[in-house]
Amino acid sequence: MNIKDYAKMINGKEYGYPEFTEEELAIAKNNGLVIVHGASDDLIEFEGAITDEGDCFEGGRIYFNKKGVIRNKDNVKSSDKVIEALWNDKNALDENMEIIPWTYKTDIPHETFMIMENGKPYCRGIVFSICEV
Repeated sequence: MNIKDYAKMINGKEYGYPEFTEEELAIAKNNGLVIVHGASDDLIEFEGAITDEGDCFEGGRIYFNKKGVIRNKDNVKSSDKVIEALWNDKNALDENMEIIPWTYKTDIPHETFMIMENGKPYCRGIVFSICEV
């Protein structure tokens, strides 16, 4: 399964734990896909081909590689990747012009999907291929 089809498949999930079924996570892992989404106001979650989480209270830059999140910024290498987690970014609006609490920026080729909370957008997550890491 490619990232576009997978993002469509998980689009519209309801925020909570767990967001994704065991089958959805197995599909991601078996196809080398990484799901990135927010949890609470302080976490970025990686699921699928990478399973990890990073601390990004109200946003921040998260560095990672194929093994997971790099917690010590002194250990970041030029080959590592970065995702910028944005919390309540005024430029991240849904179709009703309301701010989406969690959004992400990265140079990694990816597709987006939405996680909802009580009928409102909670997180515009991303899906990418582990081959891009």
